[in-house]
Amino acid sequence: MKVEGICHICGRHGTLSFEHVPPRAAFNDRPLLGVTLEEYMERGTRGPRGRPKQRGAGAYTLCPRCNNNTGSWYGPAFVEWCHDGMTILRRSEGRPSLIYMRYAYPLRIIKQIAVMFFSVNGPEFRKSHPELVRFVLDRRRKYLDPKYRFFTYYSSGGTIRHMGATGSANVQTGSFRVMCEITFPPYGYLLLLTGDSPDERLFEITHFSRYGYYDFDILYLNLPVLPSNTIYPGDYRTLKQVEDEKPSN
Repeated sequence: MKVEGICHICGRHGTLSFEHVPPRAAFNDRPLLGVTLEEYMERGTRGPRGRPKQRGAGAYTLCPRCNNNTGSWYGPAFVEWCHDGMTILRRSEGRPSLIYMRYAYPLRIIKQIAVMFFSVNGPEFRKSHPELVRFVLDRRRKYLDPKYRFFTYYSSGGTIRHMGATGSANVQTGSFRVMCEITFPPYGYLLLLTGDSPDERLFEITHFSRYGYYDFDILYLNLPVLPSNTIYPGDYRTLKQVEDEKPSN
C-alpha cells in the first residue's frame, strides 16, 4: 500500500511509511480496535468497540528516512525500557510500590517519545514546534526549552490513548493547558505544552533530555499506576468515577 503525504517531522511531501506508536517490538505487534474522538463522544465508554487495526497502533505519518533514522537511533533503547517496565508490572501484579533502579539511555528514550508525539499529531504540529523537530532529527542534541514538559506513568489496562494537542480549561480556576498523551501498556506518556500538570501523581522525565546520546545511567524511578478509562488526555479517573460522574438524563 502506497501512501503519500507530508512527513510529520521533516515536512517533506512524498511517500509515507507506517509508524508504529509505540514501536512494534514494544508490544505493539497485534491487531487492536480503534475509535475516533467523534465516535467516542457519541457512545462514551460503552457500545461498539471500534474498527480493527491489523498492524497495531500507528499510522502513515513519517517519510522512510525519518522513520528509519529515528527508529535505529532511539528504538532499541526505548524497546528495552518498555520490556523492563512490563517485567516490573508483571512481577508486582500491577501494583508496583517501590523505587526501581533502571539502567537506561535516558536521552534516547525521551527522543523516541517525542517522535511518537509527532506521529499522533497532524503534519502542522511541526511548524509550531521547530525546536522539537531539531531535537529529534539531531541524535546528539541535548536539552529542551522549559515549555516542553514530559511525564510518564505505568499503565496496565483500560483505553489505549493516542491524543494530539488538546486544550483543557478549568472554568472555576481559569487555568488552561495544552497537552498530548499516548497510553500503551506498560506506560503512558504526557507532553505538556502549556499550563500545569493535570495530575500531581505524574512522574516528570523532562530531565532525560540533559543526558548525552551515549550516556547510560542508573535511574531511580517510582512511577504511579494510573487508569485510562476515557480517551481524554490527563484523565485518570477510575471506571467507577467515570460512570458516577456521567450527567443524568
